Amino acid sequence: MLRTLALVSSLLPALSPALAQMEARPITGTPKVVNAGPGDQTDPHVSGPLVAYTNEVRGTSEIRYHDLTTEQDAAIPNNGAFDFVSDVSGGTVVFTRVGSSSSIYTFDVVSPGSTPVELAPQQGSSRRAAVIGGRTVAWQDFGFTGNTLQPEIAAFNLDTGVLTRLTQDTLQDRTPAVAPDGKTVVWAKCDAQGQACNIWEARWNGDDFTTQALTGAEGEESQPDTNGEVVVYASTRIVDGVSDRDIYWKPVGGGTEQRLALPGLDANPSISGSLVAFERKAPEKSDFDIVLYDLKSQTLYVLTSGSENENLNDLSMTEDGTVRVVWTSPANGDFNVHAFTFQLPTERPCRRFEEVDRLPIDVCYSPEDWPLLTTLELTRTTGAPNGAELEFTGKGVGVICVDNGFSGAPATSGWVWLNGHVKVSPDQFHKDVSLIAKGMVMATDGHNTLTAQISGNPGSSFRVRVHGMPPVCEDEDEAAASELPAPDAQVIPGQHVSPVSLEQEAVSSMTFTPDGTVRDAGPIAGGCSTGGGSLAVMGLMLTAVWLVRPRREFVVMQRKELRRGGRAL
Repeated sequence: MLRTLALVSSLLPALSPALAQMEARPITGTPKVVNAGPGDQTDPHVSGPLVAYTNEVRGTSEIRYHDLTTEQDAAIPNNGAFDFVSDVSGGTVVFTRVGSSSSIYTFDVVSPGSTPVELAPQQGSSRRAAVIGGRTVAWQDFGFTGNTLQPEIAAFNLDTGVLTRLTQDTLQDRTPAVAPDGKTVVWAKCDAQGQACNIWEARWNGDDFTTQALTGAEGEESQPDTNGEVVVYASTRIVDGVSDRDIYWKPVGGGTEQRLALPGLDANPSISGSLVAFERKAPEKSDFDIVLYDLKSQTLYVLTSGSENENLNDLSMTEDGTVRVVWTSPANGDFNVHAFTFQLPTERPCRRFEEVDRLPIDVCYSPEDWPLLTTLELTRTTGAPNGAELEFTGKGVGVICVDNGFSGAPATSGWVWLNGHVKVSPDQFHKDVSLIAKGMVMATDGHNTLTAQISGNPGSSFRVRVHGMPPVCEDEDEAAASELPAPDAQVIPGQHVSPVSLEQEAVSSMTFTPDGTVRDAGPIAGGCSTGGGSLAVMGLMLTAVWLVRPRREFVVMQRKELRRGGRAL
């Protein structure tokens, strides 16, 4: 029987946000050596079960492809040419071939008897760093300027045969990446000395590409990748007076920037679905390991922990939640390609009702298996109130937790909105209140917007957490089944790590129209307060309040160089 409790409000200033421990689910998967043959096997890339990588033996270089399901491994024929630096999307592999010129080739793995085909043939071409997403191939092209210090980024449509120049300037454009749907290209743009690098993107709107800068003078950015919704990149910045390199991300098109604030050095991010793989050198280690971070659950997984550098990583997550991560690791003087395959849980195991029927304050204090859907952190500066906004996915009943004074002094004034409705107002903030807990109901279509604003004293801060209710088992048999141990495979524990939200910046834009074989770019324009009782009952009550509460207007403050084979950090 449901417990029926009245909605209450109370102040519990003794509670500390640091005590709100997040439970992180482990992942269980299968490690595999893709190729440990003679010579060096490096620079692997993966799409579904297909891995493409470079195989160098005694001065020769070829591209090989490996099916992680069938274990078939074969070489792309090259007739003695020097092939290296590949990428793969579906059954299509792209790579650089060096002969009398440096050209970009494509190879269809699926079709029997396929031969490599040069893309947009050009006599004396000088191209490299080819990447593919969907039916779009992008590469670094030196042929537009003839200057090895001024490479440009070009995009080629495999269906229309149109080659589009995406950049035209005297800067260094490098390390392109393409979204899986082929509609977004990202890269790093640096000055003539290869410094002062920023992240740029080009988005296809159906008629042309719109190109804009995503980052500015805030740091030294490099190694971008995108899943079509989010752009991830590494950035070196001065944080608390010390130079640090971390993983950052922004929505495609610009928006609130987030930082994965980990001690040590982090580099070379790759993204697929909600997962980001990157190379991490922890403070206590002298080598880099391969690490995974789930943007959705905000969980960190350390996949490797040996004494050698693991690097040149990539990953692929399919629609059924199958994840494959690949990387390069040294052994006995050579380099080998490794893979780790696992199934990303789409839901947490269901729980008996009595285990999830909890007060909002209890959830905020100890979330247990209540999934963390998103977080947003604000720090007060000066001038107008500071604000930020994030979109997240979730349905049904949930809890909003405000950790007041999370990375500074407790805030004395602020707002939190969910889908435009006020959830926390200024009268609930106080220097003696460290935790505010509110029950809430998310949008029926699963698309939610979390907005927060902070005012008051400079240096004050708070963090907003949104937790959803875990699924409830329908019967005892289902509950018992959900408690079965994981299969006998390698288990990687998870650690919950919340990102830091940073103030948004404006972005610049310009447009390119590929209406010919090659379209030039043209000139560049420049304590705790709590609300809620039994959440099942509370959900119905909140829904009624939701429907009659008026919407409020609010103001939000704006604000891979060829790593595969030698990406710049």
